[in-house]
Amino acid sequence: MDTVEYLKALADETRLRIVSLLTQADTLCACEVETVLGVNQSNLSRHLTRLKHAGVVHAVKSGQWVHYSLARESAMHADLVSRAVEIARAELPQLQTDASRLEDYKASRFTCDTIKQWVAR
Repeated sequence: MDTVEYLKALADETRLRIVSLLTQADTLCACEVETVLGVNQSNLSRHLTRLKHAGVVHAVKSGQWVHYSLARESAMHADLVSRAVEIARAELPQLQTDASRLEDYKASRFTCDTIKQWVAR
């Protein structure tokens, strides 16, 4: 795993937002990330691909959905993610909004099948 590429993958606000959500939820479907963050599918796909290629996240396809989780092979890289998210949460208010939206979504009991009906408060 290339540490420079790993750090480059984390050096984007949208990717930090994705990683922050995954630290909070362990695993999320791409459609859930898209809806919670309020980003379009093609943009999200590009960011998730970058994170996946750098070894930051794992992807598991299940039917029509792809579920993402943080890669945890390396303790050093796990520490980098943890520290980057900690700093980003302190400096970027959007991450707190994302965290609240994720909690609201999880409490709503919507699923990948019904997520388009969920409306964030």
